[in-house]
Amino acid sequence: MEVIASDSEVVLGQCWRDLAEITASGIDRVILYGPPGTGKTYAALRFGITTDVVERLICTEDVTSAEVTGSWCPAGADAWEWLEGPAIRAWRGDGIRGGRLVVDEVDRASGDVLSLLLAMTDTDDSARWKNPQSREVVRPAPGYSVVMTTNLEELEELPPALRDRFPVAIRIDQPHPSAVRSLSPDLRRAALNGSLGEPSRRISLRTFYAFDRLRRSTNAQRAASLLFDSAEATAFLDALSIGALG
Repeated sequence: MEVIASDSEVVLGQCWRDLAEITASGIDRVILYGPPGTGKTYAALRFGITTDVVERLICTEDVTSAEVTGSWCPAGADAWEWLEGPAIRAWRGDGIRGGRLVVDEVDRASGDVLSLLLAMTDTDDSARWKNPQSREVVRPAPGYSVVMTTNLEELEELPPALRDRFPVAIRIDQPHPSAVRSLSPDLRRAALNGSLGEPSRRISLRTFYAFDRLRRSTNAQRAASLLFDSAEATAFLDALSIGALG
C-alpha cells in the first residue's frame, strides 16, 4: 500500500486562502466553523497573530465566568488576589500589542459565559473591564484579535448578538497542509482529502495521526481495525491503496 504525495503536490484549499486574505487585511474577529478534525484550532492558534500572547478558552457547559475574566485566589494567610483570566490576558497582550483570544467550541458555552463573551469580543472602542482588586479599567490593546471555532454546520444556531460581533465566518472543510506535515508522506494527501464529502464518510485528521502512529508499532491492517469497525477498516485501507483518499 503506497500512496506518495509530496508537499508540492498539495493544493491549498480555498478556505485557507480566504483566511489568509482576511487576516492580512486586518480583520480581527473571525469565526471558523465546519466539520471536526480539520485544524480550526490549529489555525486559530497560529495564523495572523501579532504577538506571542495567545490565550485559549475551551467552552463546555461547565465553564464559568471565572475561567474567562479571572477569579479571586488565596495569596497567603488571610490574603486574596485577583488572577486575570485568558480573555483579559489576551486584551493586555505583551503590554504594547494585544494578543489573540481563541474561543473553542463556542456553541457549548453557557448563558453567563456567553454574556461575558459578548463583552470580551465587543469592538475595541466599546470594550471595557474593571479589575476588582486594583479598580484599573482595562481595554483591549491595539492588535487584539479573536477567533472562535465551532463544529456547527449552520451558524444560525449561534446567538445573533454573538454572531454579530464577527463580520467574517469561514467554513473550514479541508485540513491545512501545515497541519498534516508531520504525517508520513503517503498519508498527507489522503488526510487533506479525507475530510471532504458527506459527514458520514469524513475521516478526522486526528484519526489519520492515530493510524500513522499505530501502524509503526504493528501494521496497517491492525491499525485500521483498532480505529474502525470491520467494514470501515476495509473501506479505509482499500481507499488508501487505490488512492481514493489521495
